[in-house]
Amino acid sequence: MTIREQLEAFWSGDRPDRIPYTIYYWEWRHTADDPRWQKLYDMGLGVTWNIPTTQHRTTGVEYRSASRREQGKTFERRTVETPVGSIYETFVDGWRQKFMLETAQDYAVMTHLVRHTEVLPDYDLFLATERDIAPYGVALVDLQRTPLQTILVDYVGLEHLAYHLVDFEAEVLELYDALLRRFRCAVDIVAAGPGRCVSVLENFTAETLGPRRYKQFLLPVYEELFPTLQSAGKIVSVHYDGKLAACKDVVAQAPINVIESLTPPPEGDLTLAEARAAWPNLLFWSNINVSCYHLPPEDLKALVRDRVQQAAPDGRKLAFEVSEHSPTNWPVSMPVVLDALREIA
Repeated sequence: MTIREQLEAFWSGDRPDRIPYTIYYWEWRHTADDPRWQKLYDMGLGVTWNIPTTQHRTTGVEYRSASRREQGKTFERRTVETPVGSIYETFVDGWRQKFMLETAQDYAVMTHLVRHTEVLPDYDLFLATERDIAPYGVALVDLQRTPLQTILVDYVGLEHLAYHLVDFEAEVLELYDALLRRFRCAVDIVAAGPGRCVSVLENFTAETLGPRRYKQFLLPVYEELFPTLQSAGKIVSVHYDGKLAACKDVVAQAPINVIESLTPPPEGDLTLAEARAAWPNLLFWSNINVSCYHLPPEDLKALVRDRVQQAAPDGRKLAFEVSEHSPTNWPVSMPVVLDALREIA
């Protein structure tokens, strides 16, 4: 089987000839020209691209960016000007230092921006990418995040969201509603478009919300909209890359197909055996902890075999990936994982 055929079998709940193993495009691209990757492709490694099938068009808004170099660092300020005010965020060497939303007025500006953003189909980009990427490449549909995760991850940050839900509750809920209307439009467009697996990059970790907020903000969106995608033949994959035990029961109620970037301890707090007991029918696209790649080869092989035994003793409902950090020793460690999966098959 090709990597695409393996993933198709995985998404369908069938048994591929070998458990798939992939790496995110953005964890691979900085070394993509290295000829040593070819050996890994030949051994079965795939590269996943997240490509949107929608585009946003905003009216009456101006975007500006200004950057400077100082003491060997790049400082950048990105500003959005709207008729009701401006908001900005700052970065140092690409790392966000200040989020856009800090005050009630900031929320009003962002809500205006979202309400004046139209969601349009953009299928050509996905189809062209799917056509042009090499045989080892697989295109996934990028649906970005659901409304609250967008606010948390992109606009506010974890440190401030809890305060804002108290101090600016009305403003948070107003923005949430505007984002939900936009997300509904995106789901309809994605459902009608190309691509089998829809990637929702939630970046969810349970301690940020807890089960009560999950039930309030995430589960209703999933229950309303994910069946639209599934009835169109899509596989819905959510990026849950943190600790999940506190929400495992409510996650079990969600109409999702794949938990992607599922990471065992120490980064996560569920072993694959515990995750399988909690979610017997879900597909796991599991991240191998980056520290594991520095184990001696036989120990790394044993770890892969053990995780397969925990989550997929019949070879179904499991794939592995590099999704959080690319291992620095990838030319020697990633072939070990591929060897282990070949030996298990």
